[in-house]
Amino acid sequence: MPTIHTFTRSDNDILEELLRVFSSGRGTSREQWCLQAEVLVEPVGWIALWKLSKMFCKKFEVRFPCVAVISVTSVDFENLSANVDVLSVQHEAVSLPEAVTDVPLMELWPTVKQQEECVNAASTAEFIDLLRFFYLNIWMPWDDQDDKVLLPNTIQDRMSLWTELHNGTIPSSVARSIQLLRDSAINASDKLKELDTSLCEVDLTDDDDSLLPANYISQCAEMNARLDCLMSKWTLYENPLIRKQYLAKIASKMENRKKNVNVVALWEGGDKKEFESMYKFLQSHIREEQVLSIMVSAEEGLSLEPEEVVICSNEYELPEMPLSHISIYSYKGATLKAADMRSCLLMLTDSCNIRDITLDCAQVNTIIVMKAGSLQMKNCKLSDDSKSFQSDFAQGIVAMAGAKLVIEDCIFENFYSGIVVHKGAEVTLRNCVIQNCGVGIQMYSESHVKLDNTTITGCTEQSIRCEFDVNDTTDHDSGLQVLSNCKIGSGNLKQEVYVVNQETNLM
Repeated sequence: MPTIHTFTRSDNDILEELLRVFSSGRGTSREQWCLQAEVLVEPVGWIALWKLSKMFCKKFEVRFPCVAVISVTSVDFENLSANVDVLSVQHEAVSLPEAVTDVPLMELWPTVKQQEECVNAASTAEFIDLLRFFYLNIWMPWDDQDDKVLLPNTIQDRMSLWTELHNGTIPSSVARSIQLLRDSAINASDKLKELDTSLCEVDLTDDDDSLLPANYISQCAEMNARLDCLMSKWTLYENPLIRKQYLAKIASKMENRKKNVNVVALWEGGDKKEFESMYKFLQSHIREEQVLSIMVSAEEGLSLEPEEVVICSNEYELPEMPLSHISIYSYKGATLKAADMRSCLLMLTDSCNIRDITLDCAQVNTIIVMKAGSLQMKNCKLSDDSKSFQSDFAQGIVAMAGAKLVIEDCIFENFYSGIVVHKGAEVTLRNCVIQNCGVGIQMYSESHVKLDNTTITGCTEQSIRCEFDVNDTTDHDSGLQVLSNCKIGSGNLKQEVYVVNQETNLM
């Protein structure tokens, strides 16, 4: 992939640049950005990386995330979007249309090297970078309502909130609640836009309400009422003076609640017999000093930062949030999946334990990313049954530097890469099966993998791929230990373990 323009800004630098955009104090936030775009964005002919949104990935039936190299054929300043020609895609197996219209500028990253010398890609990239920061972190849905003027002091207040969310001033549990509030407002706004789109498809020239989409009026009323309610709650956080007092009150309540909550059981409800059976299970698994909370919402349950989470329904959708120091297990077997398209199902750090769970990869690119710390996993099934694994590039587990994983009695199937072990990570597999993958285990320099009574079968590329830095002088064989009770492909390790240096691979 080509090199892109990147920018390092302090919080004060970002605030100053945002204040320049909104210095006029006239028009909605969208209108003020459009005026700036006409001045700073090249109208045609620049090359960029396009990181496709979940919407485009769904439209073109490709797995998220997906990256393409594109050439901009025109820019629509009023809509802050561009028409593009697709030059190449990150993975050869992924196919996109040659030309795509209405790609948001936010999804484009201009490259350093351009085909046309006269193109000012740096200025365009700097504008888009600031635009992206605003809409990802500062913007709220009501900013673009008719006759709504976004004033500089509102930008200052929200930037102050953003800084406190990221420098540790606001406790992580409260910060997640604030982010969840913002996400809920954006989701309600998106739902209203979908309703408006459905209305455009209806002929209302006869003023006949019966022609309206089903439940259109009630759904619009519900979403508008929800937005009004969320906006009122948001003001408690946006104003610095109110925020300070409100956070002190909330932090005190949450601290008291955290002292009493050790285990969360997620249960969507059921009949009396099911409850009695679940209660007996929980009673036998929870220690006397622990306190149990039974909750329906996974978001609310995880926001309590419990030591243990017991999945008591057959299936649960998990929100996108990092987790640490947590054990997740099921009452009688359960499937965990993502609520929407995203990069991974579970982002874990520190000490974690997962057992007796099926982890579904239908809407994610990777099931588990272990960033650091230790993970114990037992009696789990990790699977991608969404479509052909050879074109999905889905991954089971990715172990980052410093991560130590012990995986027992688990099955990995239908992934492009079953397990990816990065430099400095350690993975032990006991009594596991990796089957029908492209690459069973992908290893990198200075990583360590131990296989004990483990089977790797049906891999279309390699059972084990060891990719080492050409400048790495360490003993490559020391990183992989395969005990004699394992069955790796055909059984001939010289054929089943493929060693390649990164320089050769990049060619």
